[in-house]
Amino acid sequence: MVKITNLTKRELRRRLPTGQYVTFRPGATVEVKSKRLLAELTASRAFAIKDEAGNPEIGGGLKTHSRPSKSRGKAAKPKAKPKKEVKSKAKPKKGLKSKKGKAD
Repeated sequence: MVKITNLTKRELRRRLPTGQYVTFRPGATVEVKSKRLLAELTASRAFAIKDEAGNPEIGGGLKTHSRPSKSRGKAAKPKAKPKKEVKSKAKPKKGLKSKKGKAD
């Protein structure tokens, strides 16, 4: 890893071999791992290069004892339980009663 500083007064962009772009803001320092990009930037006067970017074996590991991130998705609906069938007594029919079997 190498630290590269943009010495110009405007923003510069360079393309990495992976297809991504690195943006160098005015006076900002960026760490670069790409050897091809490093070779391209050493030929330019717009960049200052510092070889020591720090020990790559230190830091950047897995966080422990940290809270898990909240899910941002839509909350799941509760699953509907199947309704139990209830056998009930036959209800009398509503409406007018017939006069069959009745004497006048």
